[in-house]
Amino acid sequence: MSEADKKARVPPNSKESEMMVLGCMLTSINSLNVAADTLEEADFYYTEHQTVFSTLKTAYRADKPADIHLIGEDLKRIGKLDAIGGISYLTTLAQYAGTSAYIEEYVNLIREKSILRRMVNAAQNIERTALSEPSDVHAALDTAQAEFYNISQSSQHHLGVTLKEVISGVKAESKMPFLKELQERQQRFQEKGPNESGITGVPTHLVDLDKMINGFMKSNFILLGARPSMGKTAMILSVAENICFRNKLPVGIFSLEMSASQLLHRLICSQAEVESQKIQTGSLNGGEYQRIVSVVNSMQKHTMIIDDQPGLKITDLRARARRMKESHGIGFLAIDYLQLLSGSGNMRSMESRQIEISEISRMLKTLARELDIPILCAAQLSRKVEERQGHRPMMSDLRESGSLEQDADVVMFLFRREYYDKHDKPGLAELIVAKNRHGGVGDVPLTFRKELGQFTNYSPIGSAGDIAKGNKEAFASFSPGE
Repeated sequence: MSEADKKARVPPNSKESEMMVLGCMLTSINSLNVAADTLEEADFYYTEHQTVFSTLKTAYRADKPADIHLIGEDLKRIGKLDAIGGISYLTTLAQYAGTSAYIEEYVNLIREKSILRRMVNAAQNIERTALSEPSDVHAALDTAQAEFYNISQSSQHHLGVTLKEVISGVKAESKMPFLKELQERQQRFQEKGPNESGITGVPTHLVDLDKMINGFMKSNFILLGARPSMGKTAMILSVAENICFRNKLPVGIFSLEMSASQLLHRLICSQAEVESQKIQTGSLNGGEYQRIVSVVNSMQKHTMIIDDQPGLKITDLRARARRMKESHGIGFLAIDYLQLLSGSGNMRSMESRQIEISEISRMLKTLARELDIPILCAAQLSRKVEERQGHRPMMSDLRESGSLEQDADVVMFLFRREYYDKHDKPGLAELIVAKNRHGGVGDVPLTFRKELGQFTNYSPIGSAGDIAKGNKEAFASFSPGE
């Protein structure tokens, strides 16, 4: 075996960096704080360094001072002083501190080497799995991708945090103390005009829905249930185009029912406000053609990824969603629709469709948390809706699994009365928020523009006050007293 091969087989590590960080921790309180907060025992390659770091971190957590003598006593008490090389080795470590003025740089170097070792271990696990020739190749591929995705996420996230760490800002998402963040929110609220939105989630620009659920919150799994031809795809596209084109946020769509070109056709109809049939036949006037040109040019400036691969397994979808997040930084994901997905293919999920749907909904909720984005998924409702008087959907109508309503953070139902009676509120729709883990529930009125396949905000023709004022003005000339 050549020297190059031998070197390649040694796991990545930096002994000098580990010695410098431990030496700084032994001689500087600031270095102790930085390293103990950032590193874990497993980040160190050498066993004796893991032991010394573990003892230093224990002292840090107990808010005790840490120097050569005290750490030496702690190591002696647990019977590990000789194993690390005695007091003389601690003294050697402390001498390294004099050569290191950049503790953060060496901490980062140790973490990078640790990540590389985890990558090597993951690659070895994947190699063993692949050589064993598993029966479900796609499940093995999903597991492999998940391993590497978890490594990238773990370099940013820790296993658990205390309330104190979040409140102080040390482990908060904003990296700011809670009270300071709250003050800034107050200031931003006061600076906003009366017409600006106070929504903290991702705004859908369906005003009444945003007020009720505070926008689509990150890591939320949102379910949209409806009967066939009620407008599920139109609703998902209306929300997706609002989030993409108005919020300027990259959006991913999994369309298991329609092709990307069909979805594009619908998007152009909606954005340009030109009827679908006119675009299909080409019977456009000059103004309509100009609107389409303007919309097409505008749409190209935004990022919307459409994956129209039919018959996806949930494991395939998760792998593709991770790639969307890594490559395009998507901030919202839509899936049309859940019943067209199949399970991972393991024996348990194949026992019944109910178990399979439970697995799919659980994995979608996990994916929303993993990617830290809202996921909106359409779902078909059972025929029980048709048998019920009034045809109003409810939670029990979710097909094939009760776990859907448990896993979802928000459950909404789309209901158009004109679907059953063309004279009953034509052009109107209701979005029924049946479950909202983080707020209230209720009905949201919407306008449905069938010729454009578009759901928009419902605007009453006139409020009671406007009507009363109009009547007073109209009849003023007939009133002898005025």
